[in-house]
Amino acid sequence: MEVAEIKNHIQKRQFDKFYIFTGPEWKVQRIYLEQMATVSGKDLRYVDSIADIYSKLKNTSFISKSYLYVIRDDKEIMQNEKLQAQLETLLGQNILVLLLTAPDKRLKFYKTYKDAIVEFGALKPAILKKYIQNEIPLSDKNCDKLMEVCEYDYGRCLLEIYKLKQFIKGNRNDDRDLHATPVERYTDYCFRTLLEGGAIYQPPKDAIFDFVDAILDGKVNLAFDLYQQCLAVGEVTMVMVSVLYNNAKAVLQVQSCHSSDIAKTTGLTNWQITNAKKHLNVFQSGELVRMIKLCQQCQQSIVTGEMDEEYVMEYILTNIF
Repeated sequence: MEVAEIKNHIQKRQFDKFYIFTGPEWKVQRIYLEQMATVSGKDLRYVDSIADIYSKLKNTSFISKSYLYVIRDDKEIMQNEKLQAQLETLLGQNILVLLLTAPDKRLKFYKTYKDAIVEFGALKPAILKKYIQNEIPLSDKNCDKLMEVCEYDYGRCLLEIYKLKQFIKGNRNDDRDLHATPVERYTDYCFRTLLEGGAIYQPPKDAIFDFVDAILDGKVNLAFDLYQQCLAVGEVTMVMVSVLYNNAKAVLQVQSCHSSDIAKTTGLTNWQITNAKKHLNVFQSGELVRMIKLCQQCQQSIVTGEMDEEYVMEYILTNIF
């Protein structure tokens, strides 16, 4: 079932008894659940499992009120075929929405209820930007940045927007002069302040090549910052050491080559040569040789168990800088 069909059900006020919602956009799912409850005139109830409401559903004659029940990842519903067979009858005037974090397509349940599954995929950037700018007057540039750091998740964007609104409200109350600042400009200023201060969370990125570039450029602080990002995404130490070794070796080859045909003399590809040229003459050739040998020694020490892999990269960095 497409999301558009749910819209159609809401507009016509005609609902199925059982739906399965899945996909990354939990906030959009919640918006639809609230709309379904409002339009159907049913109270929205989040429960832990079908077992929590089973006895109530079986005794519907004693219940005058119906509900829109929401349950997450209930194995009983997915595995109990007897329950599935009586589900629609059991629900009576109620509606049940099962939220699935990750549907298991191998289960018979998936094949049986595939037409009830509604996938809420990530919103398209243009639509997401429109929603964000309806919430708060951010410039296009900063709106793009917010979407990027929130990984285009509408729910996460709203959480960060809430922080931003509270920050703006607090500062405007504290400083009367700020009232004179145009709303758009001041909102952008506050966004940058929170972003740079770490109040708006920025997820770590795979920074291994930026990390190695920072080392070969002699940028100490940046190298250590990017190393922390590598750790945050679980980058393997041996891989970091290997990439540093290969790139340092390429820089040494290009830096010490006096031939007009560097590719033929060194055996490097044009891409490797272009990348190496960005780092020429930051380190002397002797220093690059030492860096390469240091990487070799550390790789050997990891293999033989002489060094704990956890501390190898810090050892290399402190010896280079």
